[in-house]
Amino acid sequence: MASCEKCWKDAAGRAEDYQQLIEERRDTPCTPEEQAGEYATKCSNCKTMTIHQYAKICTKCGCK
Repeated sequence: MASCEKCWKDAAGRAEDYQQLIEERRDTPCTPEEQAGEYATKCSNCKTMTIHQYAKICTKCGCK
């Protein structure tokens, strides 16, 4: 599973804070677009900007 780029940014790159944010946001997770990051690219399968900027996996439909 790719990291959530919004949570990572909100945690300022601190792993402990990132883990805490993930727990806090479990019931209301970030959108697939937020999870993919600001440099996400468009998924050819679901046509959304959800190809994770580093992992290169769609955070919405899971395709590569």
